[in-house]
Amino acid sequence: MPTYLKSKRSAFTLIELLVVIAIIAILIGLLLPAVQKVREAAARMKCANNLKQIALAMHNYHDTMSTLPPGQPLGYANTTSGIASGNRSNWAGYILPYIEQNAIYTQLQTLLLANGNTYTAPFSTNIISSLICPSDPSSPKIAATVGNLQGFHTNYVACHGSSFATPTADPAGLNLNGVMFGRSNIKFTDITDGTSNTLMVSELLQGDDVLAGGHDVRGRLWNTVHAGTTFSTIYPPNSTIGDNTQGYCGNKIATPCGAQSVTNAFAIPRSTHTGGVNAGMADASIRFFRNNITPITWLQMGTRAGGEVFIDN
Repeated sequence: MPTYLKSKRSAFTLIELLVVIAIIAILIGLLLPAVQKVREAAARMKCANNLKQIALAMHNYHDTMSTLPPGQPLGYANTTSGIASGNRSNWAGYILPYIEQNAIYTQLQTLLLANGNTYTAPFSTNIISSLICPSDPSSPKIAATVGNLQGFHTNYVACHGSSFATPTADPAGLNLNGVMFGRSNIKFTDITDGTSNTLMVSELLQGDDVLAGGHDVRGRLWNTVHAGTTFSTIYPPNSTIGDNTQGYCGNKIATPCGAQSVTNAFAIPRSTHTGGVNAGMADASIRFFRNNITPITWLQMGTRAGGEVFIDN
């Protein structure tokens, strides 16, 4: 009978096993940043797509009503503005039918006819996916403070101009130089600087309700008579200079707060995208603006009829 020789197979040594584990760990370490970059690129694209839908909705609203929606239907809250109505919505409430939110829009109109309060309405806690950005770790947000719910918060803001929302001489913000502000009814023909040169909408990060002493108004959709759903180009995107949202501001690194006062209120565009923010121009084009944009260029893009001749960076 033939003789078969048995071969002996040696097992992995401990050193070999450790080397394999180390190689796998290195590969995972190299892969994770790439995966994260892909995820952020997808989130940034989603945010840009949302802005595109909002910008187109603004145009559709204008086609129907011959004007852009008001940034704040009542004007901004102020000791001299006398706001008492329950309609504390903003520009977003007007474009709901154009972003496939007809049901909420119908409920809103029924509520307003009955003189109800938008911030306590049943629909106020509905999350509207086209108004949130997946890059914001705090979104979607429906106020985090127990007993002080303020409803759904958006990640998108409309441009009220290049200065304060509540200047001392105009505390309700009824005569600002942007495209959407207190009781505004701006037409595209009013944008003499050119719709491709004028900012219309951009991004916003959610603030911290607890740090704000109960509620941070930035992005607050249904109780937004404060400076939380419009923005100014007074400072470049993601500036370290803190927002003044009239006393309702939760200070964090990504969402800093400055000195709070009823007048001279403002908020600026912020995002977690690397290096800048997405923004929609008045012609409905979407662009990415870097944090290091020339301040004067950014300032001038906030005005609708400033007559500036700026050089894009």
